[in-house]
Amino acid sequence: MRPPSCAYHPDRDARHQCLRCGRMLCDECYDPELRACKYGNCKPDEAAYRANEGRRADRPPDPRGGQSGMNTGCRIVVAILAIIGGIFLLLLAICGGMLFLNY
Repeated sequence: MRPPSCAYHPDRDARHQCLRCGRMLCDECYDPELRACKYGNCKPDEAAYRANEGRRADRPPDPRGGQSGMNTGCRIVVAILAIIGGIFLLLLAICGGMLFLNY
């Protein structure tokens, strides 16, 4: 499989991706300090911004798609563990109170 080509130099292999516009770039077109295109005509991808209406206009799209990084399965497991932990603390408080009050 051939690697993607640079957006500005189609004859060169792209090794980087611009964080502002998402274009694939070669070493010559990529600015490692900004992690973006060296050229002034670099504009954010409008489709990515429409997907995240509430985002600030000066921020690039999140590479994870705006998610917190946890998938749905992990969120469910964390929620179940939190509920079990809450029940355990409640039972510990009830049993502890019964021991100290001599029931």
